[in-house]
Amino acid sequence: MDSRLVMQNQPELLSPYVVVGFRGWLNAGEVSTGSIDYLCRKLHARKFAQIESRDFRIYQIPSSSPEQSLRPHARIEEGVIKRLDVAQNEFFFWKSGAGHDLILFSGVEPNLQWPEYAQAILDVARRFQASRIYVLGGVFDQVPHTRETRFFAVVSHPRLKDEIKTFAPFLNYEGPCSFTTMLLSLAGEQGIEAAGITARVPLYIQDYNAKTCYDLLKNVLTLTRLDIDLGDLKQAGEGLAERMDRYFNQNQTAMEQLKKLELMFDASLLEEPNQIRSEDYSKLMEEMIKMKQEGRKPH
Repeated sequence: MDSRLVMQNQPELLSPYVVVGFRGWLNAGEVSTGSIDYLCRKLHARKFAQIESRDFRIYQIPSSSPEQSLRPHARIEEGVIKRLDVAQNEFFFWKSGAGHDLILFSGVEPNLQWPEYAQAILDVARRFQASRIYVLGGVFDQVPHTRETRFFAVVSHPRLKDEIKTFAPFLNYEGPCSFTTMLLSLAGEQGIEAAGITARVPLYIQDYNAKTCYDLLKNVLTLTRLDIDLGDLKQAGEGLAERMDRYFNQNQTAMEQLKKLELMFDASLLEEPNQIRSEDYSKLMEEMIKMKQEGRKPH
């Protein structure tokens, strides 16, 4: 086992599911990390292990957003460094009292040594004889918040498809991939069942999207059959949708673009040609940016 995988303790867990979230490429609307953070808080999950970051990170990669920066976070008071935080890669556990327990992993998509980082996660799954790994993700897309969240999935083995196809179609893609794809590929090579389930997130909601987190977790937990009450998360998502509705109702230009986006979305369900032009979507984004600059952020 990789020495960079540090076990604080080894809880006794019954056939756990592993649910994974990464800060990185597939974290639109903070859907990946936000879902894991929510479950950790909700379940009072306890940390039991971590992957040391030192060999997997390049801290100096620039970013236009402090929230997305890879640099350590410091707190300095009167010239004295009070705190220095480096993003963590941590495992938590929750005992359900039923047939399956739960392991939650919250980490940062690595810059270096992808196979080694992935193997550390797989080692934990193997050590605790995990039933399956679910990797949560989110991508920004031309989808409206007024419609049901749509997903796509990638699996480590075809036998998983029958369960997941009820709510998530399977991805057809060729090109540069995320770390999640490598993790799923290595899991498949080692006979570990794993599925990446990614939500399509409205591009104009850049902040934490509780609505999409709820929709994603509801479907994943259905697959696990774990009985976890998501009522408060559902309520938070409904509140976000209501605030967005109020904004659009007060902005005629944005509402016109939203209606076009809805038409495009509805047409895609029928496999009809798109009915929105890229310039129309650009206008919607311009209105959202203008709204934020004016301090009317809908959250």
